[in-house]
Amino acid sequence: MANDLNKILLIGRLTRDPEFKSINGSSVVNFSVANNRIYVSGGEKKEETHYFDCVAWGKLADILKQYAGKGKQVAIEGRLQQQSWETPEGKKASKIRIFVESAQLLGGQGGGSSSGGDRGSEFPPSQDSGMGGGDYEYAGDDDIPF
Repeated sequence: MANDLNKILLIGRLTRDPEFKSINGSSVVNFSVANNRIYVSGGEKKEETHYFDCVAWGKLADILKQYAGKGKQVAIEGRLQQQSWETPEGKKASKIRIFVESAQLLGGQGGGSSSGGDRGSEFPPSQDSGMGGGDYEYAGDDDIPF
């Protein structure tokens, strides 16, 4: 029997500054990422934007609070997580969010309080994720050969 897989990799821009909280001594940030898709349909160029709610905990939350900001491009890796609850009217409701296990600020235009120029900043994975990563350096659009 095969194992199931719940993995997401997303690059987009923060739609607002991360909202920071401390819950029972653990740091948590909530933020949203906008992801654009450009495609051609019927010879016409089209663009669509999708918005994703994200949550990060622990040291990663502390780092995102400090360095990430509205408009900053970020690469996130994590898993989808569904929350279910009952509304005050007695109806069932649910929401799917991205549980961020690692993140990397990317260079280029956009907001945020990082002063790293075009160099990306990789943040370590959460304690429980067991995932690693290497350094990433944003080359800029001028260095792309096509």
